[in-house]
Amino acid sequence: MNFLAHLHCSPNQELIRVYNFTGDGFRGNKWKLQAIDAMIIGVELHRFIDSFTDKHPLSKIAKESIRLKAGKTAPVALDLLGDYFLHKHWKTMRALKKNTLNVKIYDFIETCTQDISRNSHLLQGKASNMWPYMNQENWLMNYSSIQGIKIAAGGISARHPSVAMLSDFFSQLKLNDTEYLAVEHWFVNFYPELLSASEVFILNHPLINK
Repeated sequence: MNFLAHLHCSPNQELIRVYNFTGDGFRGNKWKLQAIDAMIIGVELHRFIDSFTDKHPLSKIAKESIRLKAGKTAPVALDLLGDYFLHKHWKTMRALKKNTLNVKIYDFIETCTQDISRNSHLLQGKASNMWPYMNQENWLMNYSSIQGIKIAAGGISARHPSVAMLSDFFSQLKLNDTEYLAVEHWFVNFYPELLSASEVFILNHPLINK
């Protein structure tokens, strides 16, 4: 899943949310030797979300449904569209978590933005490099439109020529075409499962109950 979904799947705890956001920047497990509990929980939650998403049968079907046009960039395209559809279906999905039950999307994004900005010195890897641009250009809010997703895809393709096909895929994507509807079907059926699984992961994490 992409940035906004990772943030929404986090518990309402600032540092866990921040470390989940930047979880890609942590490799291996040696960092755990000097890590605080929130760091371990956040990074392990990030890894759980990615693994659960990648292995889920609905995700595999969704990736295949766009692979003809997206090619090897299908997983990245699915991530970006996941954040777009989270915006579109926010009223439904926010109600599945107690801490976002009545929260408007822009208020949720503002809270996350403040959390990350206060702790930007903790960011690692991709999130550390991207956060200044994400914050200044309000990427999390821009994911609410297909045009915003197309801009994000264009930026990724420009930075990484090996995934140039990503921009091509989004330049062809239209509202309610076959690929659009296939990914929306994936999201509305899969995302509630992801939220529930993430909640269980947190509740059962040994450091939460320590």
